[in-house]
Amino acid sequence: MKKIILLLIMLILVYGCAFYEAPVEKISEPAAEDVPQETIETPVREPQPPEEIKEEPIIKEPTFMEPVVEEKNEFQLIFPTLTYDGAYNGPLYGTSEQVGSASMDSYFTLLDSNGINFFIGMFGISGEPSANTLVSDSGLGEVIYSAQKHPKRIIPFFNPGIGGEEVEQYLGETLTGMYSKTLSASQKIVGKNFIRGLGEVETQEWAVRHNDQKVLQIVNLAKNNNIHFMFHPVASNIDDVEKIVETYPNTIFLIHMYREDLDKSRNKVIKILKEHQNIYFSIDAAHILFVNGNDIIYTYESENRESSIKRFISTVDSKEKNIITDAITAYKPLVDAVPDKVMWGTEIGPEYAFDPQVFDRAVKISRFVIAGFDEQHQEAVGYKNALRMFGEGVVVDGNIKVLDTKSWLDCTDDQQNDCDTSCETPDTDILTAEQEACYQNCIIEKQCKEVVEMDAG
Repeated sequence: MKKIILLLIMLILVYGCAFYEAPVEKISEPAAEDVPQETIETPVREPQPPEEIKEEPIIKEPTFMEPVVEEKNEFQLIFPTLTYDGAYNGPLYGTSEQVGSASMDSYFTLLDSNGINFFIGMFGISGEPSANTLVSDSGLGEVIYSAQKHPKRIIPFFNPGIGGEEVEQYLGETLTGMYSKTLSASQKIVGKNFIRGLGEVETQEWAVRHNDQKVLQIVNLAKNNNIHFMFHPVASNIDDVEKIVETYPNTIFLIHMYREDLDKSRNKVIKILKEHQNIYFSIDAAHILFVNGNDIIYTYESENRESSIKRFISTVDSKEKNIITDAITAYKPLVDAVPDKVMWGTEIGPEYAFDPQVFDRAVKISRFVIAGFDEQHQEAVGYKNALRMFGEGVVVDGNIKVLDTKSWLDCTDDQQNDCDTSCETPDTDILTAEQEACYQNCIIEKQCKEVVEMDAG
């Protein structure tokens, strides 16, 4: 009997183990190499229970909204409303903008319609700016006011508000001191990252060499403040340019040249641009619009604004194709050789040239010239090189107060002379801080806008 019971227990154990192992064999997963490829790439998801499906929109909503919030802080590129068949119609970045002759409101209207997103503005800022005398029509106040209204679009450079041959008499400690005092005072008001560069420094007008120690004093100021330096060399001194960029390898230099100077020194310019990473070249509408050996933007400037506009329109409309062809011939070798070092700007200074009939034509011609470059280089010249190198524009504290002078009329000669007399300002461009403050307060009291002359080049 005991033998029978023992036999039955053994049979139960054997068959019970076999019965238990069967389902394990059925649900064991095959190795990855045995699974068809589409099963690996698209695994089957287990169905969600009804309550999870109901909650899914609530879970996704925050992750969907977050990128939208971030995008609001990003600058959205502006594309032109003025476009032309066969031209480059992409965004632009102006790298040599003379901004003293036009109101900034009308200027931004021109920029927007022409798709000019960012610009390096060569602002005239003189003396030692004070937070109490910031006005929206000139000097540091104009830059701050404009940057508050148009964040990320303005890259401020500055000069002392005087230019050309007139400056040469101050070369050395005096001119360097003018730059230094203005820069220091500006930084106290708006911070050290607001002024991005010095320039345009009009070395083309001076008898001294470009690397004369009196000029290098200003370059040293840029280096010591970790900001950029823009100047205008001539062909006869092109070797000085190479010496400067070699001496200051950590300072970024931006240059432009008259067409005749570029023609004479193109190979040397290309060599410098190729061999040195800290120098860039701006091709500008003012030099693109070159007829019979003249930059017509400047040669057509006169006291008769309407006459200047008519002469410009007549010449450009009648000679458009020749202007474009000649400019492509002049600048394409530069772009072909160093496509990552060439940028575009307008360099437009005269007041009449900010009339839409003139400004729009200048940009139109420029767009056709850019279209004459190899397709892979067009966006680089138009805006990408400059955006990579100089970045977006400044963002300024909205709490800095600037007196809005929009409704004020230009000062008459008598009004400006009255302020000169009452403040005992000398017949010179160099004023003490006290004289400058007195003069600015006098102008503010008269509620008129100071009239500042612009230089060519």
